[in-house]
Amino acid sequence: MNEISEKSSRSLENMIRRLPDDIARTLRMMPESMSGSLEEIRFRTGRPVMVYAGGKEYEMYRRDHQNVSAEEMDKIFNLLVHHSAYSYQEDIRSGFVTLDGGHRVGICGRAVTDGNGRVVNIRSITSINIRRGREVIGISDGIVPYLGDGRRAVRNTLLVSPPKCGKTTVLRDLIRNLSNMGYKVGVCDERCEIAGSCGGTYGFDLGMRTDVIDSCPKDTGILMLLRSMSPDVVAVDEIGTESDAAAVERACVSGVSVVAAMHGSCFEDVIRSPIGRFVRKGIISRLIFLTDRPSPGTVQDIRNASGMSLIRPPEMDWHAQEQDDGNGGAEYGEYERVPPEKNRGKKSQGAGR
Repeated sequence: MNEISEKSSRSLENMIRRLPDDIARTLRMMPESMSGSLEEIRFRTGRPVMVYAGGKEYEMYRRDHQNVSAEEMDKIFNLLVHHSAYSYQEDIRSGFVTLDGGHRVGICGRAVTDGNGRVVNIRSITSINIRRGREVIGISDGIVPYLGDGRRAVRNTLLVSPPKCGKTTVLRDLIRNLSNMGYKVGVCDERCEIAGSCGGTYGFDLGMRTDVIDSCPKDTGILMLLRSMSPDVVAVDEIGTESDAAAVERACVSGVSVVAAMHGSCFEDVIRSPIGRFVRKGIISRLIFLTDRPSPGTVQDIRNASGMSLIRPPEMDWHAQEQDDGNGGAEYGEYERVPPEKNRGKKSQGAGR
């Protein structure tokens, strides 16, 4: 077993040992091909335990009882939080907790709100979803050549995809690549997923020039990194709110490159998000779209700020059509496929690498 496989196995075992003995024992019996591609373990009250691996769904067989009872759900949750839900309260109110090694545990149940409608707790847990944090060394190698700007700086970049398409895995490896190339990388790891920090050490390889601040809100953490760590690049996962956008803007105008990930399915999703204005202005000039086919982390497309593909032939380009937004400006509308005959004899424009 090589070093990467050993590290992956240790990370998986750290996750499994937090579960009840009968479930943990069954998971340890999985064939190597299945354990190596394990993605999620799902528990639902009154339903069987479901395991997702290699893009397939499996129902876990248990000899004594098949469905998860309310009492068992409570036991599973308490094991995951070390019987100390109070210490995880900030995470729980956001609907998840993070285990050592960067594994995220999503939870559903009865939300408890305060007088202002803000969620302060989740009780009577009915669903638990353990999403495995994985390290895939080299998965970002094909992306790196598209991020240079010709002046040794890194272009401001967004990794975009729906959930479960490998954004965090690709971001993690991209951080490692940039760090080992000589860039000082500051990571704001709000949910402790990127680095998989545990006891002051990283669970994943983020490179030799990387500094991590975890368990800190993204908007605050980015500013702390700018003030104290003099990074060349700031990396952050799952941006999308107005406060995230403000922190990204602060980094960009400070001369620091930003590499971030966000949920979305297409260029229009990005443009309509709070981050969209930075794309329209050309501040963010690389958009990497990921898919889970044939496997999570697969690059579906790479576009520049105008929406032009940098990896597809010209006849396959999809160009954004600008529309009047009613205020004298323009907004991006739907894409229109450019017929091949219109591209013959023309050079591709704006696809500088």
